[in-house]
Amino acid sequence: MNIRLRSVYLLAFVLVAAGCGREGFGPKRTTTVTRSWPAAGIHDIRIFEVSGSVRVEAAQTNEITLNAEVKGRIKPQEDAQNKGLFTTEIEGDTLRIGRKEGKRHFRFFFWDRNDVSISYVLKVPPSVSLDLRTVNGRIVTRGVEGETEAETVNGSIDVEVAGLKELSAKTINGRVRAKFTKGFQGAAFKTINGGVEAILPKDASFSVELSQVNGDFEAAFPLSIHSQPGSRRVSGEVNGGEHRLKIVTINGDVELTRLGDSL
Repeated sequence: MNIRLRSVYLLAFVLVAAGCGREGFGPKRTTTVTRSWPAAGIHDIRIFEVSGSVRVEAAQTNEITLNAEVKGRIKPQEDAQNKGLFTTEIEGDTLRIGRKEGKRHFRFFFWDRNDVSISYVLKVPPSVSLDLRTVNGRIVTRGVEGETEAETVNGSIDVEVAGLKELSAKTINGRVRAKFTKGFQGAAFKTINGGVEAILPKDASFSVELSQVNGDFEAAFPLSIHSQPGSRRVSGEVNGGEHRLKIVTINGDVELTRLGDSL
């Protein structure tokens, strides 16, 4: 058997074997998991997800509620907690939600994780602090007053916070939008491929540290702009410069807007 013919047979075998292996996962399904916990005693919420979005909405409530939509080649276990699809646990005053890393399935040059994605929607008291992390998915928050950290790799971040605590938002491929509705106590934003929009109260007191490579810059506040080929740096103090506003972006526009105004 010549080398060319042997290669054809080997390729056919690999494709057939890989196809047969994938049939073992079964069809894609969608299921929903709902949970609730008394809010008393829970001050921090931490979410880690590999693939899926996270949305957190604040409300005047005595409990924390979770609605999780799970999609993929899954086998829900109806008698298991969260149908065996992700974990939830309370440690001290922290509620942890998310998936633990599963084993990879090697199938003739293919890595397969059953294409599972989980989208989380939570209703929480405004005072909680958040630590939200996902790899492939969008992060959204509304009305939270506690300290917030949001981080994703492929996805946008859209947060509306009271601005009574510090905020951190980081993504690699996606836009960052942050709206501060009551005050400003400091923030740090970073993205590689995406713009940044920050909407701040007119009386916010902050000092700006901005580094930008490609993109436009617009601000409704008086700031010093230092531009040179290949980079732009913006600095300045607004209303006394009490808190730090740090922004880093490589490819994306930056907008600093006053609450109630539009550029």
